[in-house]
Amino acid sequence: MKLPGPISFAVMSTIWGLTWIAIKVGVEAVPPFSFAGMRLVAAGALLLVFHRVRGGDFALPGSLVRVVLTAFLVNTVSYGFLFWGMQFVPSGLSSVVNLALIPVGLFTLGLIAKEEVFSARTSLAIAIGIVGLFILFLPKLSFDADRQGLEGMAALVIGTLTYCWGSILSRPMLRASSPLRVSGWLTLLGGLGLFVLAALFEPIGVGTLMAFLEPGVFASWAFLVLGGSVIAFTLYLQLLRDWGPTRAGLYAFVSPILAVMLGVLVLHEPFGVYEIAGSLLMLGAAALAMLRKRP
Repeated sequence: MKLPGPISFAVMSTIWGLTWIAIKVGVEAVPPFSFAGMRLVAAGALLLVFHRVRGGDFALPGSLVRVVLTAFLVNTVSYGFLFWGMQFVPSGLSSVVNLALIPVGLFTLGLIAKEEVFSARTSLAIAIGIVGLFILFLPKLSFDADRQGLEGMAALVIGTLTYCWGSILSRPMLRASSPLRVSGWLTLLGGLGLFVLAALFEPIGVGTLMAFLEPGVFASWAFLVLGGSVIAFTLYLQLLRDWGPTRAGLYAFVSPILAVMLGVLVLHEPFGVYEIAGSLLMLGAAALAMLRKRP
């Protein structure tokens, strides 16, 4: 049964707001590359099965080189940096940096790739976003600051921009193929790439498996796979079709608020003056970047 648009939007935004605290729980117990790989491989397989059930096939949505390169950027590198960085950055602040930076990053890299048209509005959005990022980084630039927090924030920014770059590369595939098939393959292959990184850089053994099987960690993984990657993503595709990208993309302003509130209330994460000011500027920049002129 198809849900009404406003209810679909509320469910999607709530799920994606909750995913950040689930990631935080997971990466505090399981090495980040391993945890991210477990999520993406399972989610990619489920998305492809869902696509098949709806009458699709398992064919690659493009050339092997393009699909592998895009999966490497949009999932392996992106989620690798994001999950690694979230070991040292509060979940609420992570959601703000990621979700608010995506529209700005897509426009900036889209301009470079000539996928977007230059305008004064988007230039202003980029400038405001840079100022917001600077304010978020400012407390971590002092000599006595937490260096791991600074490295974690930098990892979140790199991961988000890598996601934007991969998203731009995926556009030709999305124009020619089903979004479910594209997302399924990119997610599955990206997860396999994360397993390679885990094998190279993380201690994997019985302890990793036992930590993953802890009830809280396993529940977080299951929520990320079923809730974040299957249910919420499917609702997002429906809203993209029915509402268009700008209106559907408004979750970028709802989910971070929920993530911040949960982080403060449940995990007792700090969220001070710098975080509030920087977050407001970045969300404002995202709003400007997502606006479109009326025809």
